[in-house]
Amino acid sequence: MSHFSRIKTSISEITILRKTLEDLGFECLSKECSVKDSYGNVQNVDLLIRSENKNMLGFAWDGSEYNLVADLHFWNQSISVERFVDKVKQQYALNAVLQESVNEGFNQVKQEVMRDGSIKLIIQRWQ
Repeated sequence: MSHFSRIKTSISEITILRKTLEDLGFECLSKECSVKDSYGNVQNVDLLIRSENKNMLGFAWDGSEYNLVADLHFWNQSISVERFVDKVKQQYALNAVLQESVNEGFNQVKQEVMRDGSIKLIIQRWQ
């Protein structure tokens, strides 16, 4: 029996996902990666997050998006899995907007985290 859970994320770009996880302070690996559950079962992932030298959290491509793969019975992060996914999605969205704005010739002027946790981003482009 496996304890792996797969959580949908709507994340589709692995380079932005890697940057997002690094921005959030995680070490990421992407070569021949797999996570283990509490029973010792192994699941291959495309991007692995190392936590306390354990491989228990990763992201796997399902054909349309990267899903979080983890053994939630041994979730050992300081926040809930739901809050973790929300933080990843928010930072991923910010990084995607920043990347696209740079591709379109914009520069970041200001970034501010608001009281409610939302992020105010100001970008500009000179004609």
